[in-house]
Amino acid sequence: YFGVLILCIWPTPLHGATIYSNLFEPGDLYGPDPVGIGAIPVPGFFQYYATNFSVPGQDYRLGTLELPLSPVQGLPEVDVFLMADSGNLPGTVLEQFHVTVVPTPPGALPGLLAIPSLVQPILLSGHQYWVAATGGTPGTFAVWSLALFTGDPIGGGAVRVIQNGFDLGWVNNPGTRLAALRVSGD
Repeated sequence: YFGVLILCIWPTPLHGATIYSNLFEPGDLYGPDPVGIGAIPVPGFFQYYATNFSVPGQDYRLGTLELPLSPVQGLPEVDVFLMADSGNLPGTVLEQFHVTVVPTPPGALPGLLAIPSLVQPILLSGHQYWVAATGGTPGTFAVWSLALFTGDPIGGGAVRVIQNGFDLGWVNNPGTRLAALRVSGD
């Protein structure tokens, strides 16, 4: 009687593999200039900002989002969303996070806020997704630091403005620099 042993080697991503990052290496660098989110200091003006990313090579289970966020006025609370793509704009919310953000000392860059996923949705290879953020309360104004390099001349971030209660919807910002973001998972 001879037994047969078959070994299967199935490629799997490393635990906590980086799915997407627009941070400049070495050292996870990002710019000193930010985009405003939440209750922009203009009466009746509330803004969301989103950065898009595509999943390379294989499917991943979302682990963590990392963003450099800092509150400016109001409560230090920010809402962050993982969203599906809908016609090259943010679409359906896949997961929402309400987080407390640590204020940044004057002149310093905000540190990367690591936000673990509780739902851990599967991110499909070749698909585009969005990470969006805004103030977590009606009076919160915060900032999201931008990446160091210029955005795609065709693609780019997206902005959603609510002015005096009227939602103007998502608008693509081609050629703009994207907000700094790292996405990791298994």
